[in-house]
Amino acid sequence: MIGSIRQYKDILITHRDITLDPAGIPDYVIQRPSITQDIVHMILESGLLIELVGERSRGKWTGNMTRIEMLVEDDQRIIPGTVVIDWDDPEQILLFAQSVVGEVVVTLSVPGNPEVLA
Repeated sequence: MIGSIRQYKDILITHRDITLDPAGIPDYVIQRPSITQDIVHMILESGLLIELVGERSRGKWTGNMTRIEMLVEDDQRIIPGTVVIDWDDPEQILLFAQSVVGEVVVTLSVPGNPEVLA
């Protein structure tokens, strides 16, 4: 496949449900949005964020953020060593990574933890 770019395509999921176009046919996402969607679902399915609801231990947060980073870096579409997680605000966690088709930015949240970093 020299000279060709691999297509990453997935059905669009919005609010944990398949998104349909006006004709009732599933919408699709391609390339970076597809990878971003897969990463979000991977993290949610891991349960690592759910473990942090109400958690105030900085050590637990640090451990889970490291586990999320490693989980994302295991994805073959992510360039190893490029995952950065900004969790200064536990209500809005930002994950940045370089994929084979460009930068991916994921926003996650763990509601109800405003004091975790105090």
